[in-house]
Amino acid sequence: MPREASAGGIVVRDQGGELEVAVIRPHGRSLWALPKGHVDPGESPEQTAVREVWEETGLRATLVAPLGEIRYVYQFRGQRIFKRVHFFLFRYQSGVLGDLQHEGHRVEVDETRWVPLARVAALLGYKGEKAIAARAARMLLRAGATPALSAVRPEGSGD
Repeated sequence: MPREASAGGIVVRDQGGELEVAVIRPHGRSLWALPKGHVDPGESPEQTAVREVWEETGLRATLVAPLGEIRYVYQFRGQRIFKRVHFFLFRYQSGVLGDLQHEGHRVEVDETRWVPLARVAALLGYKGEKAIAARAARMLLRAGATPALSAVRPEGSGD
């Protein structure tokens, strides 16, 4: 069975004391998702996640911690494909959400939005992404949801 790898992230910012997450509505879809995309040859999942966050949101963000991965099998042109998607927690650095004017970049996103952390899992359209968002929320709550996100450690890291 062919295998594919993608990577993406949850970008968090503090907006007046409330944590918000950047979400996207992929081109031609009615559901909301996290920014993610294929791992290119020679790229690590971390590098892919940084690139995809920028390409699909217009934001520059700092990688804080891994959030784990989701795995599933899907069918494309009659062939079953095993997919792994690596997710990472990011701290917003700069940029305007939705500023997607990248030279030569095809349109992959129809809409972007900041959503309160407390509501993001309910908004997301994919079961695996809902679980990743819930994991990020738990990590942030355990760390005291500091705006700098500096105290965040991955679950199970012995903290």
